[in-house]
Amino acid sequence: MERLTETHTVHYDGAEYECGPLIDQLREALTSSLGAGSGGGGSSDGGLLNLGAFTLWEHIDGIARGWLRSFNLDHRGTLEDVISRLPRTIQAEHANGTIDDDLRERLDAMFGQWVAQIEDLFDPPHQKELTAPCPECGERYHVDGDTQRAAVVIPVKRGRAVVAECRCCGAMWATETALVGLAEQMGIEVDFTALHSLVE
Repeated sequence: MERLTETHTVHYDGAEYECGPLIDQLREALTSSLGAGSGGGGSSDGGLLNLGAFTLWEHIDGIARGWLRSFNLDHRGTLEDVISRLPRTIQAEHANGTIDDDLRERLDAMFGQWVAQIEDLFDPPHQKELTAPCPECGERYHVDGDTQRAAVVIPVKRGRAVVAECRCCGAMWATETALVGLAEQMGIEVDFTALHSLVE
């Protein structure tokens, strides 16, 4: 959670780098696309909006403020302020019995998901596509506009766990046993040792 709103250290290829809060980086991706800070002359690209950054910003902002509103709490202020207040609020609502253990777990996990989504916006993982149909929904392909790709993919990125997910139904396979079972159900062979070596 701290990486969203605080300066943090990132380790990469044996070196340490100090990085600003991810929310600041996401905001900069928006404003740099809109020509902010360019001396008032606007951007040379005509002020094109970074749609990916904008969509992700709106998604995070809407969810964070929405949860505070749902608890009848103040949801005004910067997104950093809202995100900073949210964990304490979730903890308090759980202690009061307003939310159960399952919802608490899902809400706590959302901060890590936001971190991953922002990092993936700037440094997308390589997608390993599994070409057999998803054993959960039966879909072989996921269609997005004019693009058709395999439904089941394994996003591969250094420092991330190896997880398979279906783009169509959202099913996920996160443990070694689940991944081996997925490969067996799909009737394919996946070299999980090689995949693990790519993310270590």
